[in-house]
Amino acid sequence: MKIEDILSEKEIEEYHQEWGLFDQKFIPETEYHTHSGRPVIGKVFRFKEKPVFRARLISKRRLRQIDPYFISEKYIFPFWHIIHYFIVFEQVYHASMRLIRNTDRFQPFDTPQEIRLSEFVFWNTDISAELIWQPKRETEKYMIDDCFFAVYNDENNEVKGAVSVRVFLQQRSYITSMEKIKKGDEKETEALIKMVENRAFSQSRLINPRKKLLATKDFLIAELRNGNLPEAELHDFFSFWDK
Repeated sequence: MKIEDILSEKEIEEYHQEWGLFDQKFIPETEYHTHSGRPVIGKVFRFKEKPVFRARLISKRRLRQIDPYFISEKYIFPFWHIIHYFIVFEQVYHASMRLIRNTDRFQPFDTPQEIRLSEFVFWNTDISAELIWQPKRETEKYMIDDCFFAVYNDENNEVKGAVSVRVFLQQRSYITSMEKIKKGDEKETEALIKMVENRAFSQSRLINPRKKLLATKDFLIAELRNGNLPEAELHDFFSFWDK
């Protein structure tokens, strides 16, 4: 799917004009919004109420620090690896979905469908990535999104490549556990405590540990064993990123 498939010629002209005037694209997105310890995009722009989103690459240096071959502290080859495209696209997806729904409840899994690159992309700061979002299915515990990404040269709005991805999202296990506890399943408390312990271990392995946790592992376990369900603290604890 291309932008011409959902916008008229007049709307496309307005879209490019509004994107050009969107000054927040120069403001770095947060780790929390991008689900990344190394955000490389600026704030996301949404065109009107359309399912069209766009973000600008703001840190070529940060993106180039990721070497998929694990031979250097930064990527040393002249052309970019396909993994760099997907890092950008994934950050655009996460930050865009923040604008329309609560994404903390779900764990996404993506499967690339088609990759069409017309030329090399050097990921300079005149490059942006567009997302056309098509929700295919949505229930309380499961969702499917079709995502169509395009890479633009912002100097002339020329499309340099396109990638389509299907994203499957399922409700996170700790939320399912919390729902069972609310319905009176007392046995589920121990299962949730085990999840808290596992998440605490994962938190301890972070390169940049969380600095603004609302509660400690011991506090959460004590509350759960006392029959309480500290929802806000649990939601915060199961995130790897500070808000």
